[in-house]
Amino acid sequence: MEWIAWLKSCVVPALHWLEAHPGTASWLEAVGSIAAILFVGLFALLQARRATSHEDLDRIRRAQGLALVLVPVLRGFIPKIEVAIIRESKLEPPDEVLHLLDQLYVLGVAGGFVLQMVATLQAHQRAEEPRNDDDGSARSSYNSMANQRLADALRYCEDAIDALAKLTRVRTV
Repeated sequence: MEWIAWLKSCVVPALHWLEAHPGTASWLEAVGSIAAILFVGLFALLQARRATSHEDLDRIRRAQGLALVLVPVLRGFIPKIEVAIIRESKLEPPDEVLHLLDQLYVLGVAGGFVLQMVATLQAHQRAEEPRNDDDGSARSSYNSMANQRLADALRYCEDAIDALAKLTRVRTV
């Protein structure tokens, strides 16, 4: 109870002084109001930062989960691309990737590589083989373009695997 007496001994003289100087109470009220407004503003800012931090963390974790699904699929797809290059054949993108196309935006650059690979493979599928010509130049040109498209798809696939592997190593606490 001594602390109450000590507090009373400090507050009572301050209140008497404020009553003796009528303009001081108005100034104290104004300063207190400004301090309260600043406090509420800072509190709201800290809450917004915390919410943004949680959203970023959730996005990173969602991306990591997606990356853990895609890395084995893409690693298993590399030999198929290599075989298609050797045999000069057409190749469809993996179904697992096609089912996740609407979620790839979460992956950032890695998702962009996956999309580039899918687009390149789809362009390769739509390319029509030339009709037979006398000197074979059209067929040679087609084969060259097909090889280039498949090589690009292979490069995009490898780049996607590298970017996804980096994403899975990001630490989240």
